[in-house]
Amino acid sequence: MIASLESMQRHLVGLVIGAAVFVAPRLVTGQANRVRLTFGDAQAIIATAQRSAAAMDVRVSIAVVDPRGDLIAIERMTGANAASADTTIGTAMVSAILMRPSGLLAARGATNPTNAALNEATGGRLRFIAGGVPVVRGGLLLGAVAAGGGTSQQDEKIATEGAAAVP
Repeated sequence: MIASLESMQRHLVGLVIGAAVFVAPRLVTGQANRVRLTFGDAQAIIATAQRSAAAMDVRVSIAVVDPRGDLIAIERMTGANAASADTTIGTAMVSAILMRPSGLLAARGATNPTNAALNEATGGRLRFIAGGVPVVRGGLLLGAVAAGGGTSQQDEKIATEGAAAVP
């Protein structure tokens, strides 16, 4: 009976994740006035975030993703840790898919059953750490930006300033 209950819970979690990953982004992009981040928007976000990082004397990677968590652009500043690029993409994905700053999810992280199932569904690419923020305009999720390589507070501030670059 316990194994059956666990199986049902996993199935239910999978259904919820499917709705979050596949339905929510379609609702956003299916709007009559379809709004989304362009490559030019991503470049502006990255340039603003780089200026913010340089002002703090921090070297980071910055990733911009669409509402599904698909990568639009990434930049690793000279001197940033090479591993920060992959981590930053995963952090941006978390923020986009779950539509909130990744720092709010860091406490529960990947150990939460729903987050663990979501991470498994994405091939283990999600990073439940601070540094990612959604890009929202007019109530629509356009994507997310994340920075990684500084402290959690620095990364989140850099990402927040980058997100503000898109009108």
